[in-house]
This record gives sequence, structure tokens and C-alpha cells, in this order.
Amino acid sequence: MSRTLAPVLTPLVALALALPLAAVPASATEGAGAGRDFSVTAHRGGPTRTLGENTMAAFRHSLRAGATAIETDVRRTKDDELVVLHDSGLGRTTTCTGPIGAWTRRQLDRQCLERTGRRPIPHVEELLALASSRAEQGRPFSLMLELKGSNWSVTQVRRVVNLVKDAGLVDVTAISSLRATVLERVRRLSPRMGNQLIVSGWRKVRQAKGLVGGYNVPARLLSEQRVRRLHRQGAVVLGGYALTRPEWRTLRDVGADGVVTPDVTAYRAWLG
Repeated sequence: MSRTLAPVLTPLVALALALPLAAVPASATEGAGAGRDFSVTAHRGGPTRTLGENTMAAFRHSLRAGATAIETDVRRTKDDELVVLHDSGLGRTTTCTGPIGAWTRRQLDRQCLERTGRRPIPHVEELLALASSRAEQGRPFSLMLELKGSNWSVTQVRRVVNLVKDAGLVDVTAISSLRATVLERVRRLSPRMGNQLIVSGWRKVRQAKGLVGGYNVPARLLSEQRVRRLHRQGAVVLGGYALTRPEWRTLRDVGADGVVTPDVTAYRAWLG
């Protein structure tokens, strides 16, 4: 296991970094960590042709390109350790095969490499260490950690929450999930930590009213009226996996609080 990360004090990120996107209303930030800035969020770390998704190299590249936040995926190994990986299986993005749940983290470290850069699969603690180090240097960024899969017990969620707390990153971190029940566990364990429900339809947004702190929503589902309504409820509204200029334009026009995009460089260039 990685060594325990020393807590650090994380400075607030100026809301002005949101550029042309609408500023987050006070109701959306009160009690939810005003230091979180998801205005330009790198989806799966913002991979490129030479930098694999969810890798430390991609994270650093996206931050240099102007990302204000890193979105990434958390999976559990056979021995309940935490690694950064999107798929439930290893075959697409690594040199190994089979489900992640069949491997211990020690086995992954010894035998598996990420396909693009031939580097080990990152531990969650490595990303937290990067965020802590940058915060100490006065260059903070926000984190969105998606807990992949449905079977996250209270004990397992607590492990993630405690790692974030130990790193001193509660005020710049949000946990995301497809399931409101997982986010409710996060909220009980750490009311200050942000949470984002990932949705593909508006029905799920209505069902989760008052239960979550924010929504990760496709641009096609959003309108000014819907965004205003969610803001009045105190929710943060992000455009999920927005890759095209029409999507970026929609999110800007409806007043979304941020964009989750795999191409930070292109998005920044579009912003001008």
C-alpha cells in the first residue's frame, strides 16, 4: 500500500476561472466546497493518441493544457485496494486480461501495464498525492472520482472518503456515481465533500431531487429553465462528456457550471 498522505490546506480556486461559463450561484456552493472548480474538467484525465486514459501522464498533460479539474474512475481490486481504471475488465486498456476483481493490486503492479505508455496502472493514492503537491505549491485543481460499479458498501465508500480526507482534499473533491444510494453514503460520511449523480435521462434527475449535490448531464438534456431550477435547489450542473462545439455552446448558453470533456486543449482553444 502507498504511504498515508499528509493533510494539506487547500486554497480556494477563484470562480473567475470559469471563463465564459456562468458562475456557480451561492446556493450551489454553500456547504458543498466553494474551492471546487469543474468549469474545465478532463474526462478520464483527457487522453491523447500518445497518453492513455486515466494515466498520470494524461492528468499532467490536461493540467498543463488548462484543465481546472480531473475526472477519473475508481475500481476495486480483489483485495479491495483502489486503482484508477474505467472498465471492469483489463483487456482494453492494459496488457493483462480478465476482470479487475480477479487481481490483487500487488499482482497488477507486478504484471500489468497500461497499453499506451507502458506504465503501471495508477493507484488512487498517486492522484491524490499529485493534487496535494500542487495545492501546496499554490496550483490546486479539483477532482471528480467516479466510483465504478454498483456494489460499494459503506465500508468501501468510507475508504475512499478517508483517503481524500487524509490528503486534505475534501473541499476540492466530488465523488460521482450512477447511483444516488452510493452518493448518499458519501454525504453521510462527509457532508462537506461534493457529489455528482451521472444521468442519461431527465427522469433520473427528478427522482434524485434533494438527494444529491450536483448532476452530470448530457448537453442535449439541458435548457436555461432546467439549469435555473437545479440551481435554485442548490445543485451544481455539469455537462457530461461534451466533445463537440455545439455541445460546448449549449452548455455555455444554458448557464451550466462546467464542462466534462476528453479534449481540454480543443475546448480551451474554442474558448479563445
